[in-house]
Amino acid sequence: MISAHSTSRIVLMLFFVIFFIGSILSDYVIGIFGVSNSYDLKRILVIAFVMATTVFLSCGRSVQVVIPSRFTCVTLGTILIFGMISALYGQHPFWSMLELANFLLLICLFFILSSCIAVMGRAEVLRYFFGFALFFTLCICAKFLLFLLFHFIDANRPNIHSLLYGFMNVRFFNQLQVVLMPLLCLSFYMEELKKFRYWAMLAFSFLWLILLQSEARGAVLAIMVSVSLVYYFLPISARKNFIRPLLTAIALGTGLWLVLIVILPLFIFDNDIWQLRVDSSGRIAMWLYILQEIPQRIFMGYGPMGFAWAEGKPLLNAHPHNALLQFLYEYGIGVFVVVTVWSVLKLTTLFGRLKQTQGVNPNTVIVFALCSAWIYSLFDGMIVMPLSQALLAVLLAINCQNYKVITVHTQWRILATLVVLLLGTVLISSFDHPELTQSMYPRFWLTGLVKN
Repeated sequence: MISAHSTSRIVLMLFFVIFFIGSILSDYVIGIFGVSNSYDLKRILVIAFVMATTVFLSCGRSVQVVIPSRFTCVTLGTILIFGMISALYGQHPFWSMLELANFLLLICLFFILSSCIAVMGRAEVLRYFFGFALFFTLCICAKFLLFLLFHFIDANRPNIHSLLYGFMNVRFFNQLQVVLMPLLCLSFYMEELKKFRYWAMLAFSFLWLILLQSEARGAVLAIMVSVSLVYYFLPISARKNFIRPLLTAIALGTGLWLVLIVILPLFIFDNDIWQLRVDSSGRIAMWLYILQEIPQRIFMGYGPMGFAWAEGKPLLNAHPHNALLQFLYEYGIGVFVVVTVWSVLKLTTLFGRLKQTQGVNPNTVIVFALCSAWIYSLFDGMIVMPLSQALLAVLLAINCQNYKVITVHTQWRILATLVVLLLGTVLISSFDHPELTQSMYPRFWLTGLVKN
């Protein structure tokens, strides 16, 4: 029988494989999975991963998982209970329940990753994720530079979406960047990874270049604010080691952006290919719409996924590009308050721990990543898109390494496996459902709007 350590390694490697297949390699494998776009492929891969690894782990000799704090469990329970009540009174109970089913699968993904951490240890898991982040980033950057070169050779002006393949919308990659960039900083906090620090900071620089080229204002803001907060809460003795490599990488990335995206196109295309956008891209209008509509159902909300069929919204988007306002509109004021309080208290606790940081500590990177993801979720669909959902589950699992570890008995493993297989089957069966419109504004699937 495969050892628990080997099983956990296989799970991690499979997790990394689905990321590569669902992004860099998506254009080459879409036909194999019977889908027509990379977004739906990502969703199917994540669901299939949770189903397959649940079965795989359940067949092992023993399964250990990390149990989150009581406060977190109460928060999750509140979301599920209020979500089910809101779904039953909503306009489309099936789709609301589908959203909750996906939420349960993400909780299962959290436990799957926490099981790997319980067996392998946090340090080893972090090394695996650093290797993934570095290799994944270098592959993305190589493709980015090749596509930029092809545009220059063909005198074909690129736009913000044309230099990144594997992502139908560049914002889907920006959501991953706010997590990948902090993970690259592990090379300055773990002795075994220090030999990769120059490669890591080069990769960080290219990711910064992509942020500027793709005009990802929310992601840039999330990174900069997170860096400032972590720097402020770190002890004075640890601040220099944290900020120096980041500023060096940002300066290098900005220089590369000026040369490749601003200056060279002036000679090749006779004008620039980059513009500074100053509008909100409709976000403010959507947020004001939520504040105007929520008083009508302030306690119940409009049901999970309710924004996908909201009437009279200013844009066709299936989510409001703000995690907290999404909870307010879809789950009601109770869940909004609970999630907001949980988020603020957790971040406050994380920053409080930074004050006690002695020497180099990987916790600094985890706080950096969680803070960046939380801030960017206030401007984009971090909690909606499949790959960013999976990375958030990773971060939360890594952050819970000090909580209680329990062994899951056989009967509970069998029950959990049956539930996950049932939920996964229901989720995948909703693909190409007749109630979905053909408008490509993704929520769960690419055709994410639901007919009223």
